[in-house]
Amino acid sequence: MMNSRSDAVQSGGSRALERPSGGRSRVYDTRRLTETPRSEPSNPLPVATRTMWWGESFGTCVALVGGALLLSARAAWLPLSLALVVAAGAIGYSVGVPIVRYRRWRWELHEQELDLLHGAWRVIRTIVPVTRIQHVSVERTGWTELFGLVHLHVHTAAGKTTIPGLERRQADELRDRILAKLRTPDDL
Repeated sequence: MMNSRSDAVQSGGSRALERPSGGRSRVYDTRRLTETPRSEPSNPLPVATRTMWWGESFGTCVALVGGALLLSARAAWLPLSLALVVAAGAIGYSVGVPIVRYRRWRWELHEQELDLLHGAWRVIRTIVPVTRIQHVSVERTGWTELFGLVHLHVHTAAGKTTIPGLERRQADELRDRILAKLRTPDDL
């Protein structure tokens, strides 16, 4: 019996690998370890999502700039130049981060999983097996309604995964496709 994954991969077949704790052996299909990585999801979010994110970050920017200017006016120890640096950073953040977030966000529903790719500073790839999905919900808020968007929430026992800013029609279709994959002949 082989004790390392690299030995099993080099042999090119399925092998039973022992757990370090000496527990039960498991059989892994090591051929999957050498397959090429799957492609990234290809469905982008609607352009209105970027606009919505700009609106959200604009509110944060106004609060930061206003707070920095107010603090520099009231506190003699804080020079105006430091407040202007904070203001420039807040403006750069509120303009740049929604662009990066929008370019990065991708999703795709495969036969057996929901694949998400997102992140501004670090890239996060989430793959949710369809068999683990318990229910799907579509959320509308006053803010998202202004842009004609909704959030799609996919719930599993481990928590909630969200696709932000889908168009209502698109979210309803995706929800229905996920639910159709969850139905089995026993459910009918």
